[in-house]
Amino acid sequence: MTLAQLNSRQTARIISITGPVALRQRLVALGVLKGHTISVAATSLFGSPRTYSVGKQQVCLRSKEAGYIHVELQA
Repeated sequence: MTLAQLNSRQTARIISITGPVALRQRLVALGVLKGHTISVAATSLFGSPRTYSVGKQQVCLRSKEAGYIHVELQA
């Protein structure tokens, strides 16, 4: 499952980050790392971009960028 498929009331753990090197470096700089817990904080009117909560910070990502982040749902 990718982060783009995550519903607003679900929490997930990041399994892997794929995609272009520049995107992966930017995500790491923002604190989006493998093993962290992530959830949807807000969604724009048209569904993209979405704001995600990672730890104590929030990150705004487009659906295409979120599609490179693979997650697993938390119980």
